[in-house]
Amino acid sequence: MTDLPDLAAILARAEPIVRRGGDVLLSHRSELLRVRSESKGRRRELVTAADRAAELAIVTELLREFEEFGVLAEEGVLTPQGQAHRAGEGLWILDPLDGTTNFVHGIPFFCVALGLAWGGEVVLGIVHAPELGTTYCAARGVGAYRDGVRIRVSRTAALDDALIATGFSYNRNEPGRDDNVARLERVLPRCRDLRRLGSAELDLCSTACGIYDAYWELYLAPYDVAAGAIVVTEAGGRISDLSGGSEWLYGGQILASNGLLHDEMLRIVGPLGSAR
Repeated sequence: MTDLPDLAAILARAEPIVRRGGDVLLSHRSELLRVRSESKGRRRELVTAADRAAELAIVTELLREFEEFGVLAEEGVLTPQGQAHRAGEGLWILDPLDGTTNFVHGIPFFCVALGLAWGGEVVLGIVHAPELGTTYCAARGVGAYRDGVRIRVSRTAALDDALIATGFSYNRNEPGRDDNVARLERVLPRCRDLRRLGSAELDLCSTACGIYDAYWELYLAPYDVAAGAIVVTEAGGRISDLSGGSEWLYGGQILASNGLLHDEMLRIVGPLGSAR
């Protein structure tokens, strides 16, 4: 990886763009009952006009403000869906609406999430929850912040004192898919309690600021985790895939923790054949 650019300066330029995307989402919330919802291959996986409008607003500004960076955006409004629109050292990874089902059903736990990968490693993240009025920002060597205040992961060292989060994929009914229920059954008796709130990026940020002590999920795309993961690591936490490796960005699974609980969580939620 070549030398990093000035990440603090990039963060300052990108955060207002993400916030404007959040404003677009809120403008659609005011007409929620008239928002058109479609199926995106599965009945539970909703995509709305709000996703596309927010992505259009954000990507338009990113392409203008950061001409040298590629863009990987979920909905494919201005750039190829699921692909970077250009090769290069820097790549924006955008989810214009993480927590779409929450958004559609009037639950305020949704966000805009923008990560920056440099040489294949995520080095910057912005997660803006417009209805909650909360913004998380982080960059490598800069630290992690919630609304401008430095945040740190929890110091919980015992799993029976821990609040854990997870999620359940839209893939859960397909033959041969892991529905995450077996892992849930292993974790729930061992922890203080467990939450499932429906936004991977905000679950990661909640781990970063010590609300959760750990979080895991399967079948995730890069734009579901890129921004929140750097918030976790800059807050002093640990990120891995469910085998303890580094294939969490494109590998479809993630475990985030305060670090103290990571190895124990891996033994429980790792490959089920080896979980104890």
